[in-house]
Amino acid sequence: MKAEEKLQHWYKSPLLLIWLFLVLMAMSGTIYMVIQANSGFSGLVVEDFYERGQDYEENIHKKLENSARWRPEFKIKEINLNQETIIEFNLSDKQGRPAVVEKLTLFAYRPSNAKEDFSVPMTILKDGKTYQAPITFSNKGKWDLLASAIIDGIEVNYAKSIFVKD
Repeated sequence: MKAEEKLQHWYKSPLLLIWLFLVLMAMSGTIYMVIQANSGFSGLVVEDFYERGQDYEENIHKKLENSARWRPEFKIKEINLNQETIIEFNLSDKQGRPAVVEKLTLFAYRPSNAKEDFSVPMTILKDGKTYQAPITFSNKGKWDLLASAIIDGIEVNYAKSIFVKD
């Protein structure tokens, strides 16, 4: 009698099963990423983009000129979720004299969701050079702060990225 030949069906091949598993994993990962991309990402689009872009070059020159003139300084302690935090901001010239600011507003931008952006006016302390604003962050993660000061009728902006912890 001949040696018994083993018949192996094609669907029982371990090499084929491994290859099929890898293909299915790659396809499921791609489908998951497409679903995530289309499930409500608000984007980083500004509604008034045209108006903001009109004076872009002029704004860049003003910003470069003012950046050379002023020294901004944010004083931020550890920021925790749903706890009031005092954000302090100093703006002085190269000799250390405080800037005469007409109005100072602190904007908080959430890069991942524009609906959570907000702003608060900053008030000056008795020392005459430090501005502060109490802020409570309702979401953890990365935030961008923008201190927008009006000095002699010119808007000057200074930014800082922060991280809100649990």
